[in-house]
Amino acid sequence: MGTAMTGFVPNAGQQPPATTIGGTIGSAIGGMLSEASIASTTAEVQKLVDSAKSGGFAISEEGANEYIRVFREFEDVGGDLLRTVDAAGQAPQLGDSDYANSVASHTVLMASGDPQSYGTALRALLQIVKQAREAFEQAKKNYTHMDDEAVRTFNGVQV
Repeated sequence: MGTAMTGFVPNAGQQPPATTIGGTIGSAIGGMLSEASIASTTAEVQKLVDSAKSGGFAISEEGANEYIRVFREFEDVGGDLLRTVDAAGQAPQLGDSDYANSVASHTVLMASGDPQSYGTALRALLQIVKQAREAFEQAKKNYTHMDDEAVRTFNGVQV
């Protein structure tokens, strides 16, 4: 695989990404449970989306395809995880005591019952990943368009 050419480097000072998709999901969920983190990440991805839509972000087909593949894999694994979280959101049958009912209610709340639940964070994360994938799909089109424009501009020019 060759070198990916890109016209935009989103926050080049970030730490390298996790090496596995599972590690990535775990790290992202752990860091994204707060509403502030979700809002901040959404805003940063929106900048990427806006840049791609305006033509300010372009990436070669080869480079974009790898990002898109990883985003799709993330969406697939995240969707599976979301189904597991949703299933965990069912109140467990622990008995009829007040304590058992309290534990069952807390289990539902943690899985999907409030704005800081795993389900809420995971849904937000999956939306962010979808938007990032779509930005890279657009950026790939932008790169192809730039290449086509360069060919038209310099066609017939001899050096």
